[in-house]
Amino acid sequence: MAAQVGIELSPAACRIVEVDAGPPWWRSRGSRETRVRAFAVLPPSGPETRAKLESLRGRPAAVVVWGGRSEHRQVMVTAGSYESMRTEALASLAAAGVSTTGVWADIAPASAKDQRAVRRAVVVSMASASDLTEALTPLREAGIRLRTVTTPAVALGSLARLRRTLSAPDTIEAYVALDEQVTCLALVRNSVLLAARELAWGYVDRDYTRTELRPREDIAARLAEAVGEFVAAIGGEPGDIGQVCMCGGLPDLRSMSASLMERLDVEVEPLDSLFGIDATRLPEPADEFRERGAELRVAWAVAADWPPAINLLRARKRQVSKTMLGRAAVLAGAAAGLGGSWWVVERSQRAPGVTSSPAVVTKAPVVTGPPIVTTKPPAVTPPPALITKAPLVMSQPAAVVAKAPTVTPEPVVVVKAPIVTAPPVEVTAEPIVTPPPEVVGRLAAATAPPPIVDRPTAAVARPVRLAVVLTPARVRPAPPPEAVLGFDAVLGTILYSSDRKLAIVDNRIVGVGDEVRGARVIEITPGTVMLRDAQGRLRRLAMGAGDR
Repeated sequence: MAAQVGIELSPAACRIVEVDAGPPWWRSRGSRETRVRAFAVLPPSGPETRAKLESLRGRPAAVVVWGGRSEHRQVMVTAGSYESMRTEALASLAAAGVSTTGVWADIAPASAKDQRAVRRAVVVSMASASDLTEALTPLREAGIRLRTVTTPAVALGSLARLRRTLSAPDTIEAYVALDEQVTCLALVRNSVLLAARELAWGYVDRDYTRTELRPREDIAARLAEAVGEFVAAIGGEPGDIGQVCMCGGLPDLRSMSASLMERLDVEVEPLDSLFGIDATRLPEPADEFRERGAELRVAWAVAADWPPAINLLRARKRQVSKTMLGRAAVLAGAAAGLGGSWWVVERSQRAPGVTSSPAVVTKAPVVTGPPIVTTKPPAVTPPPALITKAPLVMSQPAAVVAKAPTVTPEPVVVVKAPIVTAPPVEVTAEPIVTPPPEVVGRLAAATAPPPIVDRPTAAVARPVRLAVVLTPARVRPAPPPEAVLGFDAVLGTILYSSDRKLAIVDNRIVGVGDEVRGARVIEITPGTVMLRDAQGRLRRLAMGAGDR
């Protein structure tokens, strides 16, 4: 299994943890411990740090950036696509006076999805784009692939998700990360980040003549005050706090945790144990790793928690992916236009046939020179003597008795009736009385069309009129058309060719049989996507029609 790399960039150090985390579904049940393959605690910059980063060239990494101006809040938005909810959330924060320009921002659901709910709570995380870009420059120069970028508060939220089996339900949990010059405080409920802030002080006091550690009582007093004020700011009470979890590079973290427990009167747990880590296969030196366990928790959390709830690169990556899909759609459309003319030919074959011959008959073969077209019975050239179900009886030279239509100079083809020429006269059900030869000759001369051999336009035949006889019993009324409803989705592009029928719906490539928002795609045409929802109703997405 490929290792996952977590990198924590703080003003005091660059911390790197490489883990084998296992599949996400194992981690979600808490039944799989991660194996730490390697770790490093390096200066924030310098030759040693650059060399270590160079060794990770080409590797994907989850990065935590300290010191960037950030905001973490929950807001209510209208349930919809990721882009619409993110846009509305940023607009709400901007209306509340929060600066949303020049930031990288991402959202995550704050509760389980309710199909009936119109509004939904989301967590919004923002950080200064310029601060993040500057901090990530050494990693980009080293060739590291940035898989995800987060803040310390989001990393503490990941830590809470990995410890969900130990959390108290429906209570506020405070997660604290202590660094030398900055402290991060995150409030979590049911493994979901409620709010967070970074405090402009750490466990090292630079007011002294020499840089020394702050007294643990001073740190405990500062943290107790900060936690109480923050819980009250989000509308909570001191009794709503279930527990406080602490990590960071502070030496003797357990002693300080005991002092904080006395002040808050709640359980305070230092995260210096090997929870979630395979203790039987620790990286070397194993003793140093145990001592630095609390300091490496933030980097371990972002490496082990995949996929993360918040990724500040998500919106940028989705935009890049959408652009690439659009370009691929254009190229595929061009290829389909060059090699997919078969579709036009196929449609023309299904449409009424039009040939250069003057005789045009729908769904019937066209026979040229002279053009005589029939459906089921064979056609015979004139002179036509038409006999229907009753026999033709000729008893006198000038009398013709028949139930057929009046004979006209133009040839008439009757469907579903035999066409018989004279001479000879075909015998049907009853015997036919044959007139004398001279009578037959006069009858043929009277009914034959004028000769066209000597005319200049003899090569051009006149259109044949087709008389179609329909049996009433076979005519079935057409079923009423099925009602087609709109569909609440965003149709981007349709890729249509001989061997590929795909569409981009809600920024996802789908084909026939795929599901989109509970409905199944049943047909993709060059201009529409047809779906059938769970109730069996037919729904349609059309290009440029505004269907949603």
